[in-house]
Amino acid sequence: MIAIRSRRRILAGVAIAALAGLLAPGTAAADAEPLGPDVTFNSTPVIDPSGLFMVSRGLDGSILYSRGTPSTNGYEDFRSLGQQIVGDPTGVTAPDGAQIFARGTDNQAITSLIVSYNFPTPFQVIPGLRISSEVTAVKIPPRGSQPPMIRIFARDMDTGSVFTNLLVQGAPQGWVNLGLFATSELSASVIDSPGLDVNIRLVVRGVVNRLYSTVINNSTGVITGWSQLGDLFTTGNPTLVNAGASFTPRGNEVFARQSGSQAIFLWNFDNPGWVNLGGVATSDIAASIASDNGLQFYHRGTNLRIYLNRRPPGSTRFGGYVDLRGTSFGNPAASGGAPAGTRTVADQFIVRGTDNRLYSRIQTNFVGGFTAYFAFGGPLHG
Repeated sequence: MIAIRSRRRILAGVAIAALAGLLAPGTAAADAEPLGPDVTFNSTPVIDPSGLFMVSRGLDGSILYSRGTPSTNGYEDFRSLGQQIVGDPTGVTAPDGAQIFARGTDNQAITSLIVSYNFPTPFQVIPGLRISSEVTAVKIPPRGSQPPMIRIFARDMDTGSVFTNLLVQGAPQGWVNLGLFATSELSASVIDSPGLDVNIRLVVRGVVNRLYSTVINNSTGVITGWSQLGDLFTTGNPTLVNAGASFTPRGNEVFARQSGSQAIFLWNFDNPGWVNLGGVATSDIAASIASDNGLQFYHRGTNLRIYLNRRPPGSTRFGGYVDLRGTSFGNPAASGGAPAGTRTVADQFIVRGTDNRLYSRIQTNFVGGFTAYFAFGGPLHG
């Protein structure tokens, strides 16, 4: 069970950026403007890269959970965990199971540990902050003798600023203000870090609909300061590439949609600049690392079908869009594939259908091999 402690630890040396026009006012008579419909309209499920669990929002506003069985590439029927939430839940693996996070109806972050991926503990509040976004969670890879840690991010309701909290063995250390006024959900990913340090890249949209990025040192809490990513005007939520089941830090690329055209763009932090990948996306982008270490991404088109584009390992070019058909609502999510272990998928994506059930196709190879769409059992999704 998670031990929620009342003590707070202010992370040392937090550097708060002072970008003109981008920070919320120091004092506010009312709550900050809420996130717009372009970032909140579509729901986004979560599928664990190792196939251990899925989590989603139910049509009744509760958290729906499904335990995975990696040895069969399968999942149990969804079941409701009962907690009413705002927006979508998220989750990461912990030493004892799945750690689930969400925004409660009282606008506080809440969490539950699903012990052995099957037995939920009671939800508990992570105190100290009213939030106005979903919770973004990043599992901190083990370094030396450091205890298990998860870092979370959320948008403050009072100011609209980005805040972070570090959970050490389940105990929150206190919310810390990272300073930028956010107009989207937050995307975060571990990046390649020297020695025992773990650095996390964070990307979010600012007030001018352009994306901003910073890097936070997980040990000290120090950030590099917020930097604008070019001049692209964006819509929806950005998507940082994550490690997937390879567990090799990959947070050096971010996908975004251009305002107006809804074309898909990619920014590479190793070779800065926006690259137009074409397409017309009516959803956020789902990025994944396939079993051969290739980069893949999925989106919903104007005809509500799901499309896939893929960059093979070692290549700098994407191969073009593949129509995976279907009729979908919401944003897709993809697990990627495991290069080793019991799970044998090349990749797998999930998306909500027009009947509010969650559907999936499993990629079996890289020459067009996909299963047919199949639905997961359990309550309806919202």
